[in-house]
Amino acid sequence: MTDTYDFDVAIAGGGHNALACAAQLSRAGLRVFVAERNSSVGGATMTQEVTLPGFKHDLFGSSHVWIHANPWFKKLEPELAQYGLKYIYAADHITGHPNKVGPGIIVYRDVDKTCDSIAEYSRRDARRYREIFDGFVEIREGFIKGMFSPPAPPSYLPSVMENSAEGLKMLRSYNLSAKAYVQENFENPHVQSFILGWAIAPQITPEQEAVGQIFNIMIPGIHVYGQSIPRGGSQMLAEALARYVDAHGGKVVTDAPVAKFIVRNNEAKGLRLEDGSEILAAKATVTSLDPRQSFLRLVDDGILHDDFISLIKGFSFGNIGVLRVHYAINEAPVFFNGTEMDKTSYQRIFLSTDALQRQYSDIARGLPPADPFVWAACWTILDPGRAPDGKHTLILDTFVPNKLTGGKRWEDIKESYADLMLATFRQYTRNMDNAGILGRYIDTPETIERANPCLVGGTTNGGERTLAQTGYFRPVPGYSQYRSPIKNLYMTGASCHPGGGITAMGMVTANVMLEDFGLSDDEL
Repeated sequence: MTDTYDFDVAIAGGGHNALACAAQLSRAGLRVFVAERNSSVGGATMTQEVTLPGFKHDLFGSSHVWIHANPWFKKLEPELAQYGLKYIYAADHITGHPNKVGPGIIVYRDVDKTCDSIAEYSRRDARRYREIFDGFVEIREGFIKGMFSPPAPPSYLPSVMENSAEGLKMLRSYNLSAKAYVQENFENPHVQSFILGWAIAPQITPEQEAVGQIFNIMIPGIHVYGQSIPRGGSQMLAEALARYVDAHGGKVVTDAPVAKFIVRNNEAKGLRLEDGSEILAAKATVTSLDPRQSFLRLVDDGILHDDFISLIKGFSFGNIGVLRVHYAINEAPVFFNGTEMDKTSYQRIFLSTDALQRQYSDIARGLPPADPFVWAACWTILDPGRAPDGKHTLILDTFVPNKLTGGKRWEDIKESYADLMLATFRQYTRNMDNAGILGRYIDTPETIERANPCLVGGTTNGGERTLAQTGYFRPVPGYSQYRSPIKNLYMTGASCHPGGGITAMGMVTANVMLEDFGLSDDEL
């Protein structure tokens, strides 16, 4: 019997990376099928009304920065506007860093104003911040290529940089831990806390080595690309991509969990859904799911070699989970630091570098951190339509161990821990009393994984960003180029390079596939 192929490509998972991959393939004229297990697309960019009707909350991914560095996405973005995607940028006030000493620090889109804010604590630190920003012009092209292309071998960067004194100096800086970099480059404790806390966002630890290069991207990037959110919620990115795929001859289905990849003679032929239906794909199949689901659950026994299975079993998601609290509130937060801080829709509150170090010590021991930092986002300042007239949404989150010692469960202590986080936030705000809070919803590492099995243990970066799991080693050695051991089964998503975050990196996988098919983006 001859197979009938209804689609050219079939994709497992409907997160934004899967849909970005599908959109790029659709743009090349291919018919793509996307299967999503949940009742809506979005994955880690999902938006739901979890507190009260009319209050739209981004459950996971929220701030969109690095996607605007993606050259393939920027080509497609104008077309996505007609499918509902409209980005709202912070005009100038990007991130606030409230402080009990002085005015606090504000990251503006304008780098000079940011340096003026830092100079309230240290003029030397403001100059160093500016120097790091100015250095971006020398590495910007390499950064974009490195982030949105298949990763280069691990020897590539050192081999280029080791031939000059300046290159060696920078290479040494790249190999520092976040804490060491901050202590070496900044002197004021409040500035150190602000920079260090900003750097650990990808769920790296302060002492983790070989992450120093993040500062050379993080500091300039926010000023160059800005901070944005989709009007209506993060999910609007995924929905616009899905509509684009549907409009170009593809099909995106929800409530369609994948049971198995169809593999014949070590070649992927499509998807078998849990309802028994089979979707055959003439050219390729793609998994946007994490490596353990993809290769330990969805591939039949006996197909993959034991050494590859061993690598997949060793893939680590880490022990740093997220605890996030959503609030429906009467009015936006008002900060003791003044009206400039009030204009920021996103704040990072770090008590000190020592407190941050203690938090990671508690996480390592499986204890609820006693003095957690708090990230806060009131996106309705930028996008009032996410709440009823005059009302607002608020997110508070922090990092916690995804597994507690002593048999404890986050479900049992989440209410008291949410109260602790709110108490910290109240130390910096004037109006966050109980009367102003209309509703609350708490997500723990346990509930985050239940909502999205790819977010293992409430981790949100698709796997630890250790040296052994980044770049040429991601997800596992020998398979960093988005091709799996099974012919025509490709990989995309946060477990692949460049890792977690809202980047639309699925387009990189699509470009590799188009090259294998004898097509290229230049022909589109």
